[in-house]
Amino acid sequence: MLLEFITTITEGIRTPHPEDFILNGSQAASDAIAGMLSAVSNPSIVSIKWDGSPAIIFGRRPADGIFTMNYKEYIGIPGGQVTSSTELLNFFAQQGKNMDVGQKLASMFDAVASIVPGNFQGFVQGDVMWTEPVPEQQSYFVFQANPYGVTYKVKSNSQVGREIKGRPFGLAVHTYGTDVEKTSKGTELQNKTSLQGLGGLGGTNQNITILTGNMGNKFRLKEPVQQTRAARAAVQNFAASNGDSFLGSLTQSTVSKLQTYYNRKYTGQAVDANWLQNNLTAPQFKLVAAEENRPIMEAMDTAYVAIYNLKLAILQQLEPQVGGVEQYVGDVPKGEGFVINTPSGFIKLVNRGVFSTANVQGRL
Repeated sequence: MLLEFITTITEGIRTPHPEDFILNGSQAASDAIAGMLSAVSNPSIVSIKWDGSPAIIFGRRPADGIFTMNYKEYIGIPGGQVTSSTELLNFFAQQGKNMDVGQKLASMFDAVASIVPGNFQGFVQGDVMWTEPVPEQQSYFVFQANPYGVTYKVKSNSQVGREIKGRPFGLAVHTYGTDVEKTSKGTELQNKTSLQGLGGLGGTNQNITILTGNMGNKFRLKEPVQQTRAARAAVQNFAASNGDSFLGSLTQSTVSKLQTYYNRKYTGQAVDANWLQNNLTAPQFKLVAAEENRPIMEAMDTAYVAIYNLKLAILQQLEPQVGGVEQYVGDVPKGEGFVINTPSGFIKLVNRGVFSTANVQGRL
């Protein structure tokens, strides 16, 4: 199954949430369930989802092997594959881009270049975690790349802490691709896959700390049998209720609004019985609100929640296994989540009731 439709209705080129797949039909939802369970038999496809910013892509240009780095969305446009910090700053200025971001990226250009061997082929996506040395606070290094996101705490006397001490830059690396391409939805890595550890990159040196997708952990998972059965049964019930035909009668705009409705509902934003009526066209709302379609809407809601609960059951196993780094959303010990490189594509496991809520409320 291709993820083009679901990424369109959710977050463009970004990685989709598994519960959203029910909005693409019962087969897509079944694929999302199977994708999550594939991590049980092969936990190596699981990566920590770092809450860093900005996102960058870097590597060596296929044509000449010269190192290049830029903000993720810019490296795929003409002139975006710059080869020095000066070129990067000039690019930002000429394109009218945010110069604060440009200055940050230019300052770490040479440090990122130092971890890419001369014979490296392809590109890596990562997230900037800090751009000045992290101060020590009561025997911990504490950093937060996004003001309303995850706060990371690392014991200063730990192995990771020793790698953080005094380094002016921090970078979390997580995805590899053979090349970059500009699509209608943004810049994307070609043939992308989860980066296994350092994936051929050099590690931490005196200028930069490198955080990886597994941080040296070997994740272990057991199938959440009860939640798996509930999710599969809910999807089967949705299909038996003619849910797929019903979705086919809706416009893509309506499906997108349904996704927004669920997102608002599970991130603590204001949403009530009138929200859909106020946000759908009259003919489409008539379909959604029709009494004969009530069983389908209820089955969709049940499937959405069941897949969400399966995701949480897997998250609850993974989160305690992240060693070396403590993660908090506010005062709650939670991280941004994880990404699974499933046979159907990448999906992300995020506790939207904690992480996404904090992000939304911080921006209100």
